[in-house]
Amino acid sequence: MNIELLSKYLAEECSEVEKESVEKWLSESPDNQDYLKNLKNLWDLSSKDYPPNTLFNTEVDWAVLKNRMYDEGIVGNIKTTASRSKFSLNSTWSVVLRVAAIFLLAGLFGLYTIKSIYVPVVETDNTTLKEISMSKGKRGGVTLSDGTKVYLNADSRISIPTVFSADTREVYLEGEAYFDVVKNPNKPFVINTNGAVIQVLGTSFVVRNYSDDNTVQTVVESGVVSFRRANSEMNDGVILTKGKLARLDLSNSSMTTENVENIDLYLSWRRGELKFDDAAMSEVAKQLERRYDMTIVFESDSIKDMHLTAELKSKSMDNVIRTIATSLDIKYKISKDKITFNK
Repeated sequence: MNIELLSKYLAEECSEVEKESVEKWLSESPDNQDYLKNLKNLWDLSSKDYPPNTLFNTEVDWAVLKNRMYDEGIVGNIKTTASRSKFSLNSTWSVVLRVAAIFLLAGLFGLYTIKSIYVPVVETDNTTLKEISMSKGKRGGVTLSDGTKVYLNADSRISIPTVFSADTREVYLEGEAYFDVVKNPNKPFVINTNGAVIQVLGTSFVVRNYSDDNTVQTVVESGVVSFRRANSEMNDGVILTKGKLARLDLSNSSMTTENVENIDLYLSWRRGELKFDDAAMSEVAKQLERRYDMTIVFESDSIKDMHLTAELKSKSMDNVIRTIATSLDIKYKISKDKITFNK
């Protein structure tokens, strides 16, 4: 049975002929009745009244849904807006959720092929980028339309196009993010940062390039990654495999690679942990500032030059700062928005 026709049936927009066709199909099998029942449950859920203060990030959700539909060839031109507003659930967004619910459920059951779904058509700019960001003190993830998972560290942002192009999946990153890329040999995944380009077909890795860093760094957890300078050819870069790290120095464009014995040093932030291996306190301070949205002050340059080796698994800022101070035999003071280390 055509999904579009079932959608019209649930919306009570069928003609008499269409209604008879659906009811005949329902009488043919209990499985058909169960299938429509599941669709109706999702349909009813999507029309539910939400509290006025329930907010949705339509920039992200709509971009993700539209990318998914576009990649599956369901529609060629879908309604979008340039607005960055967040708004409560209304009739327009309810339609989007209903379409998404039916699409996802049909894919889950694997019983029917979606022929077409009606979505209002207006002008769209495929070059428009939607930004997903995490402020200091926050971390979070998003699943892109192709199934790729991106987990953003604090003070990081990623920009994705309204619609991926036909031959590549290209995004733009500032900060630090972990990528678990869904494999697609015909559509490479490309990450643009300040000064470097990372290209993959399907793998998991972490990329770091904060605005106050003088380097771009990537570490591969699995698969194969191409890492090169921006505006350079593919064969000018390096190929990285599991357990490899590459670092590009933006001051002189030099690139170095090394083997990583403990890859968790670069991935532990996803779990809310901080791990350091002989890290200078100046670097530790940057991570603490992003993690807790606090300003770090050293009353002595000698403290800034100290090196820390520690695994900080506590979620409590007080415990983390106390552990660091004890390890280095220094003192500290925590005020409203500042942490001061001294001797």
